[in-house]
Amino acid sequence: MAVTEVLLELLVICILIGLNGFFSMAEFALVSSKKVRLELMAGDGSAGAATALELLEDPNTFLSTVQVAITLIGILAGAYGGITFAGYLSPVIGSLPGLAQYAQAISVAIIVIVTTYFSLVFGELVPKRIGLDNPEYIASRVARPLRAISVLVSPLVLLLSASTDGVLRLSGKKRSVSAEVSEEEIWSILSEGTRTGVIEKAEETMVTAIFRLGDRKVFTLMTPRPEIMGIDLEEPLESEMKKLLSSNHSYFPVYRGQLDTLSGVVWVRDFWAQVIENSGADISRIIREPVIIPETTPALKLLELFRTSPTPIALAVDEFGGITGMVTVHDILKAIIGDIGAPEAAQGRGLTLRADGSYLIDGLYPLDEVKVLFGISRLPGEREGLFHTLAGFMVMELGKIPVTGDVFEWNNLRFEVVDMDGNRIDTILVTPISSARETGESAGNGE
Repeated sequence: MAVTEVLLELLVICILIGLNGFFSMAEFALVSSKKVRLELMAGDGSAGAATALELLEDPNTFLSTVQVAITLIGILAGAYGGITFAGYLSPVIGSLPGLAQYAQAISVAIIVIVTTYFSLVFGELVPKRIGLDNPEYIASRVARPLRAISVLVSPLVLLLSASTDGVLRLSGKKRSVSAEVSEEEIWSILSEGTRTGVIEKAEETMVTAIFRLGDRKVFTLMTPRPEIMGIDLEEPLESEMKKLLSSNHSYFPVYRGQLDTLSGVVWVRDFWAQVIENSGADISRIIREPVIIPETTPALKLLELFRTSPTPIALAVDEFGGITGMVTVHDILKAIIGDIGAPEAAQGRGLTLRADGSYLIDGLYPLDEVKVLFGISRLPGEREGLFHTLAGFMVMELGKIPVTGDVFEWNNLRFEVVDMDGNRIDTILVTPISSARETGESAGNGE
């Protein structure tokens, strides 16, 4: 009989610890669940996921229910175990020399310690790990039982919820409204998906480029003014036709004398169609209205303009109205998926990694891409808009129009002017300081 009673009492303790584990697991699963995944599960017909979403809309309800249950179970398990099993252990402790008068206290302490240990392991830590490992699945399974229990203890839950809200109001704390999915979470999901093979590396690269595009301005994408190839109406038609034949461009700006006296843009297809049909050409008759935008226009806004414009080419102007560059749909597409077309079309503003770890970079290479390459958050003077290219950064740092061979160091990077095109920096050598030192040491050892 005594053995049966002990087993029954052990069973009661185990049930209490198990219930404690259920509520701990439920709490962590619900708190860790992502609403987007629960919504997908609910859309697939999961009633448990729909209930979990309802509980997450009012976290006070399920948190109060969980805390009431865990607190009551903890008190009950400790008291029941201490009273019940201390009676069995006390005679054993009392039989030891000198411990008779402390037997009851020692027995209760031992039982409480043992009960607490098993409660922590099987009633807290293990269930919480299970809830964290697969939160949405667990949440969808425990949501309905948890809601039923919250109804049973609703008076106490309402009291605790009201008390919680009252304390928060008194402290001036307001419930924050945050986005359900942040940009950082998307980055994390992309990286994890690429690491596990669910997302292709190329897909991650393109999605990353799209997010970066949202932060870029037109001046980081455009072909700068010195590199714009256009058609001058004041020049002989034959010489301008040679430009069309030697170029891979589809659109050309048309002007008189200089680019700022812009007349419009010409589509090469219209030009050749006119030549074939009329055995001659009159460029002034096929000029299209250009898109004129400030050079600080966000790239995504320009993309929206291209959606409604019949001409997929825009001329960027500065605050004084002077044309500073040209940008096309191809430039936006290139920012997302990289260079397209013939190898010679992909050269121009390029970047080359050398064997020693240094980079040869065109002075007009997009500044945003340089920052990503070297892990730079912001360059000095960038926020003030003092420059828009890597060459502009070098001019600002050097404080003069540089000459070939000019060097300076910044942020563990060594910048050197390799080639000049008139007053413009054509090519820059960027070397991480560690790579430069290793190269120097290797050369010294070779001597």
